[in-house]
Amino acid sequence: MPNTRRLLAIRLALTVALAPLAACGNDGGDVERFIADLANESCGWQFRCCTDAEIKQSDGRKYATQAECVPYAQLELQKQLYLDRLAAREGRVRVDRAKADACVAQLADKACNPKPGIPTPMRDPMAMDACKDVLIGSTPKGNACIAARECEKGSRCVGDGSTVGRGVCVPYQQEGDICNGDADCDPDVPNLYCAQKDYHCHVLGQLGQRCEYTMEGGSPRLPLLLGCDTKAGFYCDPIANLCARYPGDGERCLSPLPPGVATSCDPNPALQLVCDSGGTGTGGTCRAPGQVGDDCTRRPCATGLTCNRSRTPNVCVEAADFGEACSMVGCRTPYFCNYSLQPAKCDQPASINESCATMPCGTDLYCDSTTRVCKYRLEDGRACTSSLECLSQSCGFDATTGQRVCVPSTTGLSCIGR
Repeated sequence: MPNTRRLLAIRLALTVALAPLAACGNDGGDVERFIADLANESCGWQFRCCTDAEIKQSDGRKYATQAECVPYAQLELQKQLYLDRLAAREGRVRVDRAKADACVAQLADKACNPKPGIPTPMRDPMAMDACKDVLIGSTPKGNACIAARECEKGSRCVGDGSTVGRGVCVPYQQEGDICNGDADCDPDVPNLYCAQKDYHCHVLGQLGQRCEYTMEGGSPRLPLLLGCDTKAGFYCDPIANLCARYPGDGERCLSPLPPGVATSCDPNPALQLVCDSGGTGTGGTCRAPGQVGDDCTRRPCATGLTCNRSRTPNVCVEAADFGEACSMVGCRTPYFCNYSLQPAKCDQPASINESCATMPCGTDLYCDSTTRVCKYRLEDGRACTSSLECLSQSCGFDATTGQRVCVPSTTGLSCIGR
């Protein structure tokens, strides 16, 4: 059975697509073909965004290629989505084929995770917007239901807990209706939520629309009584009580941060903005990753570039390729700068069972301190003496056996690109 980190790797790629979409069609064959498409794209994301070491960490050594990954992802989807597949075969749902195709296409284009150090916004449960409304329920309000998504638009399947696997299609609250919480408001209406201002369903504010904090002693506090559409790049300005846009590239950083606002620049991960304080520690300007020749003293360089810190100011330059001089610029992955060569050049790291006495081991390998040769990193549960030996990069103590063994990573998978 797939371990937790393997499921995380798939869900990172499919956050929303997996749960509502697999029952695509009115017969089992169509459902299975669609599941195969999703499985192929989820594996494609893994092999596009996760390193070999990360894939092995999450799945052991079950597969080494995207094609070998697909059957395992397909099996997991078939188990997770059994009720939706059944509902499709029994005609309790129907599928918009064009939206299903668009969903798969968007999944194929899904970006890798942001690099470490780049502000990561709260994950939007509807980020896969092309996947919205692919599966259309046909069970009317007030009728019995089994699958969570079989009810007609504007309603949900709610059980009373007395009968396992059976419920009734109950209508959602619409804009202007009273509500007890966000779950009462229709999720098919974009940005509809339960506002604590009056406990009615409202649509999140857009640019220039009113928002409101809780006030205590004249100061704004959470929770927000009326919120803004953060997914569209807006936050609540506590002075004007209006929804404002996050600063973009070249604009002044947001300071001080209003309550609940975690970043001083637009948090869109595609922009990769950081606040460049200019070395003063106060204020600053939002900056995008540097291009060739840009100052990288206080911001990262764009993908494929490296920061040359031998110059003042530091500047972004092209990373050196295999066989090129590297003492000042660093090397492209997976090469390393071999200073034993004169001049220093980018070289290939050592492979399995090769000597690592004078060079590092390649991806997925570690240098055995006794034999000084490269060996495969160890999976969780294997005996270890150092975290460098483990795929998870974490060697811990097993209280049951009294031995040190490789343990799951506490930081999870990065999957920022290969």
